[in-house]
Amino acid sequence: MDENNTDMDENNTESVGDEIQSTPIDNDAKAVNIGSGVRVDGRIEGAETSDISGTLTGTLKSSNININSKGAFSGDMSGQEITISGSVDGEINSEDYLIVNNSANIKGVIEYNSLQVSYGARIQGTLRHRGSVQSYSPVSTDEVKEDEINENHEGDQ
Repeated sequence: MDENNTDMDENNTESVGDEIQSTPIDNDAKAVNIGSGVRVDGRIEGAETSDISGTLTGTLKSSNININSKGAFSGDMSGQEITISGSVDGEINSEDYLIVNNSANIKGVIEYNSLQVSYGARIQGTLRHRGSVQSYSPVSTDEVKEDEINENHEGDQ
C-alpha cells in the first residue's frame, strides 16, 4: 500500500480501500508473451518482440522471436532475430540471425542470414542461406594437367 491507500497486484489490478479497479496495460512496446501452459491458434503480426513459452500454432511475424525451452511452435515464422530453445515444426525465415540452442528440436525449412547452432540441438529439414549464392564451374583434372604441362614447357624455351 502507498500513501494513497492503493496497492497493485500481479494481475495489474489496483485496490483503493475496499474497491478494486483494473489498470490498463501499456502495450506500446508491441510485445507478445505466450506463457507456459497457454495454447494459441492463429496469426500474430507486427510485434516487436514475441516470447513463446506455451504453444503457438499458425503464423508468427515479429522482429525479435524467442521460442523458450518449454515453448512449441507449428507453422510459418519470420523475423529479424530468432532464438530457438524449444520445439518448432514448420518454416523459419530469419532476416538477420538465427540462434539454435542445445535444447531445440526443429523440423522443417530454415532460411537464415547468420546461423549459430549449439551442440545437442536437433535439426531435421532443409537449411538455406539467404543472400547471394556463389557459383563455380568445376575444373577437370585433365585440364589442370594440360595447363601444368604447358607452363613447364614454356619455361624450357
